[in-house]
Amino acid sequence: MTKLLLCGLLLAILFVGIASSALYIDSYSVVPEVLVPGQEGAITFAIKNVIPPGSTSTAQLEDVQVFFAAPKGLTYKSQSPFIVGSIPVGGSALVSIPFKVNPDAKGGAITAPFFVSMKEEKELKTLNVVIRVSNPAILSLSSDKQTIASTETINLTILNDGGVATRATLKIDQSSKFSLLGKTTIYLGEIKDKLVVEVPIDARKADEGVSSIPFIITYIDEAGNTLTETKMLPIAIKKEKADVVFTQLSSVIAAKSNKLVLSVKNTGRPLEDFKVFLEDQNIKSKESNQVRLGSLAAGQEKEFSFEVFADVQPGVHQAAMRLRWVEDDVEKEQTISIPIVVQSDAKTAIFVDAKPAPLTVGGEHTLSILVSNIGSYKINNVEVLLNASEAFDVLNAQASQYIGGLEADDFSTVQYKVRVRAKQAGTYPILVNVKYKDQSGQWINDNSRIDLLVRGVEESKGQNNLLFVGAGAIVLIGAALYWFKFRKKK
Repeated sequence: MTKLLLCGLLLAILFVGIASSALYIDSYSVVPEVLVPGQEGAITFAIKNVIPPGSTSTAQLEDVQVFFAAPKGLTYKSQSPFIVGSIPVGGSALVSIPFKVNPDAKGGAITAPFFVSMKEEKELKTLNVVIRVSNPAILSLSSDKQTIASTETINLTILNDGGVATRATLKIDQSSKFSLLGKTTIYLGEIKDKLVVEVPIDARKADEGVSSIPFIITYIDEAGNTLTETKMLPIAIKKEKADVVFTQLSSVIAAKSNKLVLSVKNTGRPLEDFKVFLEDQNIKSKESNQVRLGSLAAGQEKEFSFEVFADVQPGVHQAAMRLRWVEDDVEKEQTISIPIVVQSDAKTAIFVDAKPAPLTVGGEHTLSILVSNIGSYKINNVEVLLNASEAFDVLNAQASQYIGGLEADDFSTVQYKVRVRAKQAGTYPILVNVKYKDQSGQWINDNSRIDLLVRGVEESKGQNNLLFVGAGAIVLIGAALYWFKFRKKK
């Protein structure tokens, strides 16, 4: 009997929980558990009149009401307050509030508060209901070209009929026979409604005919979740007549003379009297634009080169070339585009001036460091760094200074306050580091060693006095000439 009473008491405690009054709000439910914008649902919970442990009260709850106001993203389909009325001891009342998720609601969690009041009770009971809204992006792809060659750039259109996708990236499944030309990933940013992006496709390993490119799009949805989707884009591949693959073996610098070294591999039938003509308007041949390679057996690979001048912006350039060969005793010809990676000729020059001049042992001076862009193209995010050395202390609060962008032949100056640590006169170096991004997107560090002449204190004073005496002498001589000339005329 004692055990039964103890069990009953424990069940009562678990049922009621920690409560200071007879009103108890049971756990809520949301149906459906996850909703999408525009969908309707209902919030349901029970209000109970329970007897707290140790209490003998038999009073019923009077004038019970539920107050609520729709949070952002929701619309309630019933009016506040919800009238419950009286709840007898041990009784309960079920509250059900229908709602609708607004069509413009964002994905994530929406907290909906409910407040329960009753007669002669000033304190309100609060219930916070969490409603989960899912609004993933709904993406679809299309291309401006239905047929592509082995290497080609398409305008890829991405439509989004769902929630906003942010920090999106695009790549191609590595297990496929397709790849991006010159890169592995394309940054898309935000996909709200429609986005058009240029995508360079390398289909040299793909089979001729209709195939599908597996694009992988990774993004963050409105709820902050990282999602990855694979979208297939049907495309027709039309191979060149000659089954050859070109590979760039040397670097090409923009606005400079270069030796462009390439290799060609025959992946198809044997070719005879194979010739390559460079006919590009931007990567121009400086000597002969023709290379004769002779016969190319199936699977054979040969190297060749052109002396060229790259009059083109840094990046991937599709160089126009013409191929001519003999196959089955028939002369054939074909014009193709070969992707050539062109690098920037970015370079900076450093010039230093001091005030006051000259630099003296133990003195404090302002060094003006002029950074000049001597390359052919603009550089961005230019930052200058001057570190302390054995001969000089840098007195600035920060060793690095930001300049920004510099056009070709442009310059900018930064100042550093320095103290000469050197104890003797002589020539001492400073190291200046310039960090910047070139037009191809690569970060470059230019390190320059500049030798500065430091004079002794007495030597510096002597020079200043000599300059003063010399200047005074010039003034006196000028005054004498003026006096004699005008006196003679008078």
